Amino acid sequence: MSNLELGFIRLADGLRLRYRSMVADGPTVLLLHGWPQSGHAWRRVMPSLAASDYFPLVPDLRGCGDSDKPTGGYDAQTRMEDMRALVAALGVGDDPIFLVGHGAEGAEVANAYAVTHPEEVAGLAIVSAIPGGSVRAGDGPGNWHDDFHHTPDLPELLLEGHVDAYLRHFFQAWSHDPHMLHETDLAVYVRALSLPGALRASLAPFRVPPPSPPLGVNGQIPLLLLMGESDPRLDMDALEAVLAQHGGHAAIQTIPRGGYWLPEERPDPVAAALLTFFASVQEGWEGKLLSR
Repeated sequence: MSNLELGFIRLADGLRLRYRSMVADGPTVLLLHGWPQSGHAWRRVMPSLAASDYFPLVPDLRGCGDSDKPTGGYDAQTRMEDMRALVAALGVGDDPIFLVGHGAEGAEVANAYAVTHPEEVAGLAIVSAIPGGSVRAGDGPGNWHDDFHHTPDLPELLLEGHVDAYLRHFFQAWSHDPHMLHETDLAVYVRALSLPGALRASLAPFRVPPPSPPLGVNGQIPLLLLMGESDPRLDMDALEAVLAQHGGHAAIQTIPRGGYWLPEERPDPVAAALLTFFASVQEGWEGKLLSR
C-alpha cells in the first residue's frame, strides 16, 4: 500500500482521531471497524477500492486504536457525529458518501449516520452484523461475551494482562480458517487494547443502553448485507428479517469460506461485492444486482 496515508485530526470538540486513507478522486467510502479492532482491519480492502477510484477513509473510532479515549460519548449517535465531523474536516463530503460498517459496533455507527443524515449517504453496506437494532443476531454460544462485556469493571479486572489470549479466542472461534490472522496483525490489536484506558473504552459501547425505540433502517437508502458462510453469530433468517423491514432497496450476499472477520479473512470478495454495490447505486439501483 505505497500510497497509504496515515494521519491524525483534532475535531472542533477537541477529540483527536487517527485515520487512514488512499489517494483516489472518486466518491468517499467511509469504512468503520467493529470490536475489538481498529481501522487496521480494512487494510486489505482499501487498495481495491482506491484502484477503482473510490476514496477509502478508515478511522479508528472514538476509544479505539490510536484515537482518543475519553470517558464518555460511546453511544452510536455521538460516534456517528464524530465521523461526520471527520468527513467535513477533511473536505471529502461534498457529495453523498458510501458507508460500510463491520460488526455490531461499525454497523451501529454507520446505520445511525444513514438514518439520521440520509441526504449525506449514497449507500450503506453492513458486514457481519444486523443494522437497526430491531432484529437480534441471536443468543447462541457465539454471543456469550455480550453479557460479560456489559458487566461494569469485571472484564477490565479479569482481562488485564490477558488481552492476547482473549482476542486470540475470538479471532479463531469466529473465523472460517482459525489461523487466518497473522501474528503481527494480532499484535496490532493487542497493543492498542493495552494502552492506558483502552480496554475500558473498547467495552464502553457495550454498556450504552440501546435506543428506544430501535433506530431501524432507512428504506430509501440502498443497503447491502454481507455475511460469511461460517459466521457463528448470524443466520440468513435474521438478515431476511432486515430485508423485510427495509423494502426493495436491499440485497444480501454470502461470502464463501468466510467467517465473521470478512475484511481480514476474505478481503478480495468483500472488495468485489462492495464495488459491485457502489457501481449499481451510481448506475441506478434496481435491488436485484445480488441474489440472496
